[in-house]
Amino acid sequence: MSEEIITTDENEVSEEPMESSGSRLWSYLLPVLALAILAAVVVGGYAVLSSGGTSLLSARSARIAFMSDRDGNWDIYMMDHDGSNVRNVTNSPAREGIPVHAPGQDKLIFASDQDGPMLDIFSIDLDGNNISNITQASESNELPIAWSPDGEYVVFASDRDGASQIFLIEPSGAGLLNLSERDEAQSFDDWSGETNQFILTTASEIGPILLITNLDGTTHQALTDGSYPAGGGNWSPDGQKIAYMAIGTEGSSLDIFVSDTTGGDPVNLTQSPSNDSFPRWSPDGSKIAFVSDRDGNSEIYVMGADGGNQTNLTNSPGQESVQGDYAWSPDGTQILFHTNRDNNDVEIYVMDADGSNQVNLTNTLGTDYYSVWVD
Repeated sequence: MSEEIITTDENEVSEEPMESSGSRLWSYLLPVLALAILAAVVVGGYAVLSSGGTSLLSARSARIAFMSDRDGNWDIYMMDHDGSNVRNVTNSPAREGIPVHAPGQDKLIFASDQDGPMLDIFSIDLDGNNISNITQASESNELPIAWSPDGEYVVFASDRDGASQIFLIEPSGAGLLNLSERDEAQSFDDWSGETNQFILTTASEIGPILLITNLDGTTHQALTDGSYPAGGGNWSPDGQKIAYMAIGTEGSSLDIFVSDTTGGDPVNLTQSPSNDSFPRWSPDGSKIAFVSDRDGNSEIYVMGADGGNQTNLTNSPGQESVQGDYAWSPDGTQILFHTNRDNNDVEIYVMDADGSNQVNLTNTLGTDYYSVWVD
């Protein structure tokens, strides 16, 4: 894979304090790495991006996919929820990373340069069989972001038309559609299983803004108007509200806001002088997790859906999920996250939803991150 995409040293990133609020939001729209790491959104979207379709399978029966360089190059691995039964799924001399899974699917999608020299999106069975190149683009980098809740579509970022833009494609490789259809760089934030719409963060002259977009790529609603930079939208499980990060009224730091799906009645839930970012609704909609540097380093916090009872869950000297790369388990009982607290190696941890029972699942000399729940 391209060095700037997969082999960027997350240890180096994680050692630094969280970025200033303005640069942090602008970096959300940077091509390739920013789109790959921040969109899930993730990543984080793996557990909550399908508001209406997320399985409530117990975290104790779910598995975890992740990327690691423990064997000398980047591959996709699978392990049980407790870190046992680790196996290399891709096991190739090429470089593989950024695994994405949708509830109920028996495949992963991921990025690889095995058909080189550029990155394509591949699918593979969970047992490592039946690998297939979905995008087959020889002159551009393609990075997976999300799978639709029903498994019918794959969302990916690509620079094939210049600026990094968002595309939709069927898992078979058919039905390619450019969802961006504009010159500005865009990133994908979240998919609503209730309405089959999704949130895009797009650049504007004043800063990033949020758009709600239809499945055919037509813009349905501007969630924010550009009067303040915003990004990282995350749909509530019932599809009625959207949480996002934005520059607060004081204009100096990021806060977590919640609004209805028209952008009306935005409420600043955190109102902190520090940076609060990357909100993630719990699967039952009662809580919102977020990343904050209010205690001097990047940590994962949780609060009630109304902003009450803001609590530091990780409470460690390390840097936790600086790029928003963490996820609720499908049943909401655990949170998967990444940290450099152990000798500066980036490891995959899991903890109970109240912050208790924090366990290092990987504990290797390699870098292990970009983990997703597989149910």
